[in-house]
Amino acid sequence: MQKPENGGSELSRTLTGLGADSVPDRADGAWYRYWHGFLTSGGRTTEECPDYLRITLLNLAGAASVVVWTLSLFLVFLGPLEATLERVILDLAGLLVSIGIIVSLRLGAPVVVVAQAAHGFLFLALLSLAIIRVDNPLMLALPLVYPAMAFLLLDDIRRGIAGTLLMTAVLNIAISAGLGPATRDSATLFGGALTVTTGMGFQAVVVALYVHHRKRVMSRLRAVSEQLAILASRDPLTGLYNRRSFIRDLQRELSRRERDERQLALLLFDVDRFKAYNDRFGHPQGDRLLKRLADVAREVFCRGEDVAFRLGGEEFAVIFRTEDSTQAADMADRLLTIIEDLGEPAPAGPNASLTVSAGLCLVDGESQSTASQVYNRADEALYHAKKLGRARWICVSC
Repeated sequence: MQKPENGGSELSRTLTGLGADSVPDRADGAWYRYWHGFLTSGGRTTEECPDYLRITLLNLAGAASVVVWTLSLFLVFLGPLEATLERVILDLAGLLVSIGIIVSLRLGAPVVVVAQAAHGFLFLALLSLAIIRVDNPLMLALPLVYPAMAFLLLDDIRRGIAGTLLMTAVLNIAISAGLGPATRDSATLFGGALTVTTGMGFQAVVVALYVHHRKRVMSRLRAVSEQLAILASRDPLTGLYNRRSFIRDLQRELSRRERDERQLALLLFDVDRFKAYNDRFGHPQGDRLLKRLADVAREVFCRGEDVAFRLGGEEFAVIFRTEDSTQAADMADRLLTIIEDLGEPAPAGPNASLTVSAGLCLVDGESQSTASQVYNRADEALYHAKKLGRARWICVSC
């Protein structure tokens, strides 16, 4: 049997080129890269990440707040705004908190903690502004922005509703107590309270519906993404992991070889004269045979860390850890023996029952071999086993 012209070499080229930088350069300019890096905290999040909205919102709100608090301080020191101690303290606190939010996200602080801290300061700052500037009607209207920010920052409907109710109650108490602009009669007082309550309640309902819908959509997207990931990593016929998973897992295992004292082993095996079997019994029967071989591979390599793959056609692979070469040899012998004991007829030999040939490559912990080199060594051993008459395995080291 000749070696396939494209299979092994194609996989080897894939393994060799996987480390190359294949990310295309963006042509959006320096401004786009800077702005995108700022909103995502230096690339910490992507649009597929569940926290993408909160991180970008925190950075955007933080940047806007830095501008607002800085401008307010300048106006206080220059004279247009009254320089009261309460105002200066609030402006300085707002500036420091806004900068802290941006910096902490960039340094990797937990998003939930940063969002809760931002929400707490937002709540206190809006109430403080309304109380400090009781003579300005616009200051009592400023807390109306709270519900939308609260729901988006907390990403929790119950806590957002609780915060909105508390904010509404405090504002209504302030209006009823006459802390706001002077009211001439009860009708004006009632109208102000009704306006605040309606505005806060409407926002809360709209944003709560948005958050609820977004959570459901994100949950469905995650479920679909997980299913697609499974489909993309599995061979549809046998249920084993596929070639894409093989490349990823082999590189992962090689990257941790120094942390595991056991040898890393790669076993490649394929069916002897499989084309003759297919020609004699048909492709449906050939597919059933491949499924049986996959079951045998799962039976022999049944430890949690053992991973079996179907690389394509009748070629399979197993990545596993072994204490020594003797244990690896026992597992290879057992695999070949069980497959031959299945009793599947072999129209073109080499034995009466169908057999497989295998190449086993053992990787020492001190080895600096790449994934491509390990695969090539195992593939060469498999080819050598074929040349020696099939129905056997050959062991090499790397």
